Amino acid sequence: MKKRSIIITSAGVLTLSAALFVGFWARQYNKPYPAGTVDKTVVKPISSEMYSEQDYNDAVECVMGFFPEFETCDLLELRYAGDAETKLESRDSQNENEEYMVLMSDFYVNKLELFQNETSAWNRGETYKDWSWMLARTKGTSDWIICNYGFG
Repeated sequence: MKKRSIIITSAGVLTLSAALFVGFWARQYNKPYPAGTVDKTVVKPISSEMYSEQDYNDAVECVMGFFPEFETCDLLELRYAGDAETKLESRDSQNENEEYMVLMSDFYVNKLELFQNETSAWNRGETYKDWSWMLARTKGTSDWIICNYGFG
């Protein structure tokens, strides 16, 4: 009788342990990713003959407002790509009422927590350098929009 009681108790403990493990795993696996962070971003000063400090600040705010969509990433640095790069990117524009600005950034992709589901193409624990952001606006306004981003 004592042997049977030990077997039943052991089976119960193992079942309870397995249920707790599966519950913990399912909770972590389905946990939403934290938004990207911009609170420690270093914004380099602008040197431009095309844009004012205010133009640049408006563009920086646009990128920093969008960056939280880069889940689990930390924006490290944001900088103006330069007048030459901006002219090169905007040369194909057919609309004379639009102007463009190119910013460059570096960001870090955080590692996932234990049991968290990987769904992105980012390389975890890696810093991405020279990620470009192309912004556009109607001339004379301060409302920049991101029209393209990525490498290249």
